[in-house]
Amino acid sequence: IMSAGPSLEVPDANFAVPPGHVFRVMWEINALPDSSAVSPQITTIARFYNLHARHGVPNANLFGAAVVHGTGWRALLTDEAYQRRYGRPNPSKALVEELIANGAKFAVCGQTAGSMGVNREELLPGVQLAISAMTALNVFYADGYRLQPWR
Repeated sequence: IMSAGPSLEVPDANFAVPPGHVFRVMWEINALPDSSAVSPQITTIARFYNLHARHGVPNANLFGAAVVHGTGWRALLTDEAYQRRYGRPNPSKALVEELIANGAKFAVCGQTAGSMGVNREELLPGVQLAISAMTALNVFYADGYRLQPWR
């Protein structure tokens, strides 16, 4: 992921990742505290992809998903929708598009979107609108994803 997600090489790492291990990781994106900056929570997803690729895990074994609610939905708006709300293009757009192009999934809580007056056409291409965050979390869990805690 070229837009964000710095990582370091860890040449002395001795915790072995089993050959062929598949990562199915999901994050709960619930905040965008600064509408003028790239979402730091989404940057973490880019770091997940980059640090594993740096250490030889093939992209085919990396599956990232984000369930988005709270104020996190702002980072998934088209430039036009973001411009109407915040007076500037979406600073997270390029990163979200690059993550989607590399297989990451984004599901926005329909309950949050509805309460904030956001319709599907205002979301970046490839971003899905779920019935709710609870629904998306449950489906991702059933598909083998595990929630990655922030702390």
